Amino acid sequence: MTRRRLTLVAGLALAITASLATPSIAQKGLAAESARINALRSAGKYSEALPLAQAMVASLEKTTNNRDLAGALNNLAQIYADQGHDDQAEPLYKRAIALMEKGTGLDSVEIAPVLNNLAALYQRQSRFAEAEPLFKRALAVREKALSREHPDVGQSLNNLATYYVKQQRQAEAEP
Repeated sequence: MTRRRLTLVAGLALAITASLATPSIAQKGLAAESARINALRSAGKYSEALPLAQAMVASLEKTTNNRDLAGALNNLAQIYADQGHDDQAEPLYKRAIALMEKGTGLDSVEIAPVLNNLAALYQRQSRFAEAEPLFKRALAVREKALSREHPDVGQSLNNLATYYVKQQRQAEAEP
């Protein structure tokens, strides 16, 4: 009886260990696929990137991982935005922001890139009143979470300054 219990406990421990290891393997695969999609997008290979991004979103829709789904939605939205399909990109950005707010909180630094992306879309569309608060929020989130010297803070400062220059608000852009 004791030997049988030991075998059962060992088997259970092995199953638990395997189930704990699986997410990290899945995460590595997800990160690699996301990097592949972004590389294709950066290279302008939208016809290759789009179905991969759509498949990733569809796959993550079946999970409870809002953070990864939000990242995948952001990637898909970027592909649409790069191609000038703002009407398809905007709702994806908005959904990604909502999922991140729900999953990581309103002040999570992970939300800043999506805020910047949606703000840039609004800026391209001359929807300046909607863009400015998003640029400011992205900057505030990054300044709160990161050092003032962090490159992401610099990126947000640059985004906001560029926005001000396009609005001919040089006095606000300069600092």
